[in-house]
Amino acid sequence: CQIQYNYLDETSQAGRKGLQAAGEKGIPVIIMEPLRGGKLVDLPEKAKEELKKSGTGYTAAELGLRWLWDQPEVTCVLSGMNSREMIEENIRIASVADPGCFSDKDHELTERIKGILREREKVGCTGCRYCMPCPKGVDIPGYFHYYNLMSMDRKASARFEFMRNMGLKQEDGFASRCVGCGKCEAHCPQHIAIREKLKEADRNLRPFPYKVALGIARRIMKRSGQKKDVAS
Repeated sequence: CQIQYNYLDETSQAGRKGLQAAGEKGIPVIIMEPLRGGKLVDLPEKAKEELKKSGTGYTAAELGLRWLWDQPEVTCVLSGMNSREMIEENIRIASVADPGCFSDKDHELTERIKGILREREKVGCTGCRYCMPCPKGVDIPGYFHYYNLMSMDRKASARFEFMRNMGLKQEDGFASRCVGCGKCEAHCPQHIAIREKLKEADRNLRPFPYKVALGIARRIMKRSGQKKDVAS
């Protein structure tokens, strides 16, 4: 079977109990979202400091993957990799991490980091995209990704990335398109109140000055595109 499982989602969905139940029946378990869509790698500064002073020498990715491989019921871990360095790191970790590789101090470390992340996380979205596609084109996972980034010491850069990656598309995916149909909530494995959280995220990601600036930028882009069409 395949489950979403990581140290931040230890009790979500099937969780540890489901993993152990499958193990008792001899069912191989494949893990998806082992690093929570990158959230357990791109840690806030306070969590990075906690990891550094622990003296383990682990990277954020290694901490998360070792936590998984320490559990004998885990058969396979699906970890997204975008570079040769990531591939090499994952191979190295999988080669040395076995059941029993995680000490009590390591477990205490993950609990401290988990606490820091829980304090800062605005929406418990894993980016699984089960809520998509939205009938009206709202980029739900994108909204929650940037909203959570705002809470992790990256307020200005999160807004900038949000505007650049979502607001300047030919067809924006803003929450203002939402009609409240609720189809997304019916498919969310985290049971997030998506409609309510979208409004909250939009208020924070698009305060009035940003809406004005973005509106001007979109009009300029539209006119520029029209001029190119005429010229061609």
